[in-house]
Amino acid sequence: MSDSIRSEGLAKLAAEFDIRRFFQRAPRDWLIRYFNHHDVLTNFDWPALKKLKVDPLEDTWHALPEDVKLKMVDDFRHLAMLSTPAGKLAIIDEAEFVDQSNDVALQLTELEDFGACAFWTYLTRGDLWNGAVFLAGADTKLKRYWRKRINYPQLGRLPTNDDGERLAKGLVEFFERREGRGKYCQVHQLRRGDREYYFSYPQDHAQTSIEYEADGRQTKRPHKPAFEVIFVHNDADQTLSVWYEGRADRVRDLEVIFAQSVIGETIPRRSPRDTSVYELKAFLDEDFRLGASDVLGIESMAVRKLRLQVLGPDRYTIRVDIGEGCSDHVLYDSMRRATADVPATMLRVSQVGIKVAFEARGHEKKGRVRSFEITYPNSCSLQNHGNDILIQRMLVENGIEPKAPSTKDDDGVEST
Repeated sequence: MSDSIRSEGLAKLAAEFDIRRFFQRAPRDWLIRYFNHHDVLTNFDWPALKKLKVDPLEDTWHALPEDVKLKMVDDFRHLAMLSTPAGKLAIIDEAEFVDQSNDVALQLTELEDFGACAFWTYLTRGDLWNGAVFLAGADTKLKRYWRKRINYPQLGRLPTNDDGERLAKGLVEFFERREGRGKYCQVHQLRRGDREYYFSYPQDHAQTSIEYEADGRQTKRPHKPAFEVIFVHNDADQTLSVWYEGRADRVRDLEVIFAQSVIGETIPRRSPRDTSVYELKAFLDEDFRLGASDVLGIESMAVRKLRLQVLGPDRYTIRVDIGEGCSDHVLYDSMRRATADVPATMLRVSQVGIKVAFEARGHEKKGRVRSFEITYPNSCSLQNHGNDILIQRMLVENGIEPKAPSTKDDDGVEST
């Protein structure tokens, strides 16, 4: 690899990543283990290094050979991404697929923080590393570029590598014909529970970048980058989610391509209307309690707001929102009095406000708190970052997620 290409790659990664901030935030003991693992900085005076004043470490690191730094910047960027709630869940999900044991989840629970979880995986479970990086990257994509299609055709079998190859071919044919790009494409497949991920990387338009050669001369170098398209197919739920950083109309084309290439069916471009709803009836029961697995680090959950719709010819809304110092029972006592004369069959929960408290981790004196709302039919104020990722998983564990609305046949038997 030439010096100019090395410099180009390092500059690109460094532009997306703050080395100083990483050194300041990375758990010190694990950072030392990382460098020892690669047999570099073995003589560095770690005890003398201050927590925030990392200039000596940064200067020593910059003196390393360019190819070593290029590899490490890539590692650091991925370590930072996995040092998050989304990263921890990605590691656990990949472990469930690779060895189908609970050992990894239990070991991560014993570690002091998310950063330690990321370093531990890198240093001790290399078999999980690449898959976890892919999954965490998908979890943290900008929400506005995710689009979900319901009533999608089922594959009806386990996916194979041939499915990914056919998808790559379909994407090449489409993007070459429509946009004059995408001559090459690679697809990486990962399974996550009921969902099959297809990380697709078609070739983008050729570009020319201004660079410096090793002797300091400026030059222009053409290169062919890739762009990313992610497909997430859930055979059981008959849904396809597509992440594409472009207009919604193009996503319809991608949905059609996936059906043709992977499933072997032709579907219309227009997606059916999303009729899925949150089933919030359980929150009418004051004895209902949300639960969470230990790996999520959730200490407590409490309903702090309820909004009910009274159905019938004269509809109206009842709303109870308790203050910070109120006990939990105050909410249900108030709701019980407000609905004393209303039959239960005429009540529908239209909004729930929940407060989640997390366990203190690392050097935190107090765990973080997050309040959010779920609103009928299918709206939730959670985002795709931080502890919101953990809360989303908690809701899934409790069966609280948008589903196709239930209907009743003539015998009163519910079906979906």
